[in-house]
This record gives sequence, C-alpha cells and structure tokens, in this order.
Amino acid sequence: MFLQTSALSAAVATPLIAWGETTIDEKRPIPRGKEEFLHGAVEAGRWIHAAQKDSPEGRYWLPDPDHAEKVTTVSPVQGIYSGSAGIVLFLLQLAKETADTNLLEEAKRGADYLVLTWSDVLKGKERIPGSNLSFYNGLSGVAFVLAEIWKETGDERYHHAALSATQAIADAAKPSTNGVTWSTSPGIVADGGVILYLLYASRVFDRKQYRDIAVAGGKHLLVLAERQGTDGVRWKGVQPTLLGLPEETYFPNFELGTAGVAYVLARLHEETGDGQFLEAAKRGAAHLQQIATTSGTGALIPYRYPDLQDVHYLGFCHGPAGTARLFYQLYKVTGDKSYLDWTERLARGVINSDIPASQTPGYWNVVCQCCGSAGITEFFLGLWAATGNTEYYAFANHLAGQTLSRHSNFDGKGYRWYQAWTRVKPWDVTAETGYSIGAAGVGTALLHSYLAQAGRFDTIALPDSPFPNRRLSGVEAQSVTADLHDTDRFGP
Repeated sequence: MFLQTSALSAAVATPLIAWGETTIDEKRPIPRGKEEFLHGAVEAGRWIHAAQKDSPEGRYWLPDPDHAEKVTTVSPVQGIYSGSAGIVLFLLQLAKETADTNLLEEAKRGADYLVLTWSDVLKGKERIPGSNLSFYNGLSGVAFVLAEIWKETGDERYHHAALSATQAIADAAKPSTNGVTWSTSPGIVADGGVILYLLYASRVFDRKQYRDIAVAGGKHLLVLAERQGTDGVRWKGVQPTLLGLPEETYFPNFELGTAGVAYVLARLHEETGDGQFLEAAKRGAAHLQQIATTSGTGALIPYRYPDLQDVHYLGFCHGPAGTARLFYQLYKVTGDKSYLDWTERLARGVINSDIPASQTPGYWNVVCQCCGSAGITEFFLGLWAATGNTEYYAFANHLAGQTLSRHSNFDGKGYRWYQAWTRVKPWDVTAETGYSIGAAGVGTALLHSYLAQAGRFDTIALPDSPFPNRRLSGVEAQSVTADLHDTDRFGP
C-alpha cells in the first residue's frame, strides 16, 4: 500500500473444516466462533491453491488471479508483500494447525522456488532504491521465510539458501560516515526493515557479525534525525520525491516515517544496551506525541504532512497498528508505564473511531494486513497477548468476524476478498493472493483469531513486532471465551 497510494484445490486433502461455497450476504450475522475463523483461513488457502503456477524452479502463485497476465503486482514474485514468500508464511502456519501434510508440501514447493530464485530479487526494478533488500518487498523477507520453513522442517536446503541470502544482504551494506547503509531510505520500507531482519538472523543463525552490521546501520540512522522542537526528532523514512511527491512531504507513521525508524533504534538498544539508540528512539516518540490528535482517552497520528494531516489511517503502514509498536517497545526496554499508556491510547483511538461499522477516510474499503482490518486484528491480538486485556481480544474478534463476512466465493474455488486497496482509487477493486495485500494475510489473521479463541495463540513472530507471539494459558483462554459476548458493544 505504501508504494502506490498517495503515500505508497483439488490436490489438497480435505482439511479439518469442510469446504463449501459461500457468497457475500449483507444480512448474514457477523461470524464470531473459532471454527468459522479456521474455516475461513482454510478457504483462503484453497483459493490461493487455485492460483498456483508450477515452473522448473518450483511453485509460485499469481498475485491477482482475475488478471492472470500479472506475474507481479507490488513486490517481486518472491516477496512477502504480494508474492510467494508471504504465501509460504501463511501455508506454513495453516499446515501446522490443521496437520494437513498436503498444505505443508505446498508450502515446501513454494520454498523450493525461493531457494532457486532468491538472487533474482536483487535484479528487479525498484521504485524506491534499496527496497529489493527490504523485508516486505525484498530479500530480507525472502530470507526470513526460508529460515522459518527450515526451522519447521529441518531441511538444510532452506537453511543454506537463507544463509546465502542473508550474506548477500550483509555484503550489500555500503559504508557511510557513521556506519553503513543500504539505500537513501531509513524507514521500515527499506533500511529499517533490513536492520530488523539482521537482528533476527543473528539470533537464528548464531552469527554475531549480522548483529554488528545491524548496529552499524543503526548508527547511520542516528545522524539522519531532524530536530523537532526542544526534545523531539523525526526521520523522513523515504525521500518523497521517489514517490512523486513534493520534497516537503512527511509521513510520520510506521513504514515510511519516524515511528518505524525510532522502533528500529529501540530494538537496537534492546540488543546492545547502547543509550544513544534509546535516547533517539525516545525523542522520536516525543515528536509523535507532540503531533498526535487526541480526543478523550484516544489518540491518532496524522497520515501525512503538510497536505493530509486531518486524515488518520488506522492500519499497519500509516496507522496505530504499526506506530503503537514503537511505544510498546519503549515500554519493554524502559519499564516506563507512560509508554504503555500511549500504546493503549493509540489502540483506544482505533476503537473510538467506530470501525468497522463506519468507514473513515483512514479506513476505507480495505481488509488487508498493510492498511486494513486484517492488520488491525493482528495488532489487537498482539496487544491482548501482551496485556491480557480481553477488551482488545473482543475487538480483534469483532474485526475478524466482520472481515470474514466480506469474503467472496462466486466460483466455488475458495474465499477471496475484493477491496479498493489504493485509497485514492476507490474504483480500482481487486482480490489478491499475497500476504500484505491479499488472502494470505487475511487468512493469517483469521487463523490467529481462531488460535486465540482455542486457547493456544502461537504465531510466527515477524522481526518488526514487539508483541508476544504466544499466549497459551487455559485459564486465560476461558476468560477470553467468556468475554466474547462483549463484542456486542462494538456495534453490529
């Protein structure tokens, strides 16, 4: 979403939940039960399966099956955002829960494709220089998925490919005055995501040199800070001219702005104990607090300056589902409850917005992980896992139910979600298969909602999330199930 807005089968064995054709019915009650969520995730997987393409290198999936001529949309064919890596990530989790060996085999076929084609990612055309190395759009995400499927299967081919890709990322670092850099964009969309991946890789592969390169990348981020007021700083996460926007354009939130860069620095502090990183992260947070729009107990950060500061996105890329991660990470490393308070104020800003009953300028006809209800669902599940506050789970459950109710299955091939992903083109409605923008990401959110209700919330933790990826206590699960009736207070 950050790159194109005004910012940026029959072969699968029958799973645990029976497949069946369903169409959108505006009068149908919003689903809330855990079995419906698992069924929705399985149906998303079935539709993705129908979009598969086999090549000598392995399996990939069409990103936009209604337009089969498109082999790519936003990310390279291998990427997490709208490509194979994101689909493998979804199938891996779905296979684990359903114990469906055919789903696991399909995930492995997709991973085989990544093994043989990961280096092609570096040859693709970039809209933002350096994004081919990034997490959601580039090689860092591909390496992450290969590492995760290696951890699940023990297959050394995936281990070797993940290490080779990681070394290519490390070798691509360019010396700067104060450290290293990969591009001119420090945000999560480029260098920030690379740094977070290298911290992950250092732990998974037990290679200290990857952490050292990440730290050098963080030192470069420090010198890019721009002072704001007496105690705040900001970062332009991407040069706006690369997006065709005026030089004065500024995005404050997670993937393109200050929130993401400050989050990276807070993570670096967690890894190193270096006070420079913590101080800069805290000053980034102070800037965001200064520009926040507050109302009662809630707060939201404007989408874009100077022209759209009255628009407040609610999702991951430009909204609280991403930006609140900075404040929770600062709470983790400092113990300062004021940061937890700001995390929850941003969450309250979303709840108070009256979504999903209402569509706002920052929450339009969109359901995806990047900027829609799937990503917001994941945020509230993570916040519930961190705090135990069942109101957050109830809201996540309500969002997941509303999202599931919007599926289409007019041809019997499985569930897909049509959305106007590009906010500034509301007439441009598509259904994609990928993780950040399509059915794989929606299916992942539904699966995680099911796992939370089933009392075994256990997910794959992405490098840019500070929230716990597990919450398994049976007592806690029982309290959540009892609290689901409270979803009524969020509206129909």
